[in-house]
Amino acid sequence: MKKYTADIKTWIVALMATGSLLLTACHKDKGNYDYTELQDMYVNTASTGRAFIVKQFDTLKLKSNLVYNGDRSKLKYSWSAYFMVPNVNDNLADTLSTSEDLAVPIPYLPSKYYLEFTATDSTTGRRAAVRYEMTVESIGAGLLVLYEKDGKVDCDLIKTKLLEGLTPADEVVRNLYSLANPTVPLTGDALAIGAFNLSDVQYISLYTSNNGVAVSPADMVISKNFKDLFFLAPNTVKPQGYTAPLGFLTNDYEFSAGFEFLVNDGQLYSNMVIFAFGSESAFSLLAPATGNYKISPYPIFGGARIVVYDELSRGFLQGSPLGTTLSPYVSSTQGSPPFNFSNIGKDLIYLSYAFGGTYVCYGVFKNPVDNGARYVYMMDFLTSTARAVMDVSSLPNIAQARLFAFGVRGPLIYYAAGNKVYQIVFDPATGTASQGIDAWPFIPANEEITCIKMCPHPGRNVSESALDKYLMVGTYNNSTGMGKVYMLQANITSGTLQAQPAAVYEQFGKVKDIAFKF
Repeated sequence: MKKYTADIKTWIVALMATGSLLLTACHKDKGNYDYTELQDMYVNTASTGRAFIVKQFDTLKLKSNLVYNGDRSKLKYSWSAYFMVPNVNDNLADTLSTSEDLAVPIPYLPSKYYLEFTATDSTTGRRAAVRYEMTVESIGAGLLVLYEKDGKVDCDLIKTKLLEGLTPADEVVRNLYSLANPTVPLTGDALAIGAFNLSDVQYISLYTSNNGVAVSPADMVISKNFKDLFFLAPNTVKPQGYTAPLGFLTNDYEFSAGFEFLVNDGQLYSNMVIFAFGSESAFSLLAPATGNYKISPYPIFGGARIVVYDELSRGFLQGSPLGTTLSPYVSSTQGSPPFNFSNIGKDLIYLSYAFGGTYVCYGVFKNPVDNGARYVYMMDFLTSTARAVMDVSSLPNIAQARLFAFGVRGPLIYYAAGNKVYQIVFDPATGTASQGIDAWPFIPANEEITCIKMCPHPGRNVSESALDKYLMVGTYNNSTGMGKVYMLQANITSGTLQAQPAAVYEQFGKVKDIAFKF
């Protein structure tokens, strides 16, 4: 017991001595170091929340809400996004911005994403971070507008209430192609845009005078470059005409009619999805037909056969959808046909489906020797019947017209020259034209018409009566470099255009084509 007491005393003395040394050491070191109080560094989301919805291609603007009283010049920022549900790419994060505040378009697929913001002190490594839940919604259906601007070709989407049941309000989603494909610009002259939709085969095609691509309708990202559009890609890249008609041929207005055609460097390439076997064959343009010909930019599908106009022989040729040869088109000889399909003898200016039957087409021709006289040929490719020839040479400014639009539900023929839209008043039963009238004299003098088309698709699950309800007119102001799209409501019987436009959309470049996006 005594020994225990002595040991305790010894331990206490030793402890006091050690403590004294430690205190002395601390006292001696006082003032040898600078102590810095850590600044607050966090993201305050109280006013914004952590979940939000954004439309595809909309510009997402989001403040960092970083609370930090230190030297912000030493901070590095990062905004990144990745799928909530891991995908086949291992859910790799995509860096959206390295600025403190976010202001970027969102071209992602419709889905749910995590959006992360981090701020990192580059000297100390301290950082603040926050993760948001971001839902990206589809831009949906509307009118795709192809245009040229600042040396590039791009497309916008008009979401208009005029397409019944598709959009609740008018808005224009800008720069779809360039935002989705920033490193693959399209150059040259804008030529054509078309959306193909048949079962699970869906894509949007964009063509210029020196290129062509297919993009996904979901996010507008390139799915195939020009050479990949073909089974055997042509050596010369020179698109001249493209068409993928919507389903007015089958009265199914939501889907394409099952085929598409491309004219490249005077040769015809066809894609007949309804005859294809497997997704790859349903997505590629077949090799061109052999022979000595130069196809005009306006191929037609006419009753189980392809119909094209040969600029060399100045006559129509025909071929089977999967054939490799073209032969002279055989006309019906019943009655006294006003012309021979295989021997028109004139230069084709424009050809498209028109009023009078499923495969009825009108063609606008120029006589190469008769002072350039203009004619409208009416023909039925289902029955191979030559219906009528209308001499329209005397109509106002018809010699300057290069843009035409035909109605398929009523006897409508419009043409444009300068800043004027004209209507050809004619009798489809007799094939005689009575006059050409200034159909809509309200386009400003400093605007040039660069595109006219009948509205191709009125909306899903609506009656046929809405087809051709609007004439779409694209214009361009060379001084400002800006374009417009006028939506003009047409009387389907008389062709009269209402004086007040149904809608006007602005801030495009030079509008060259308009198509429906499903």
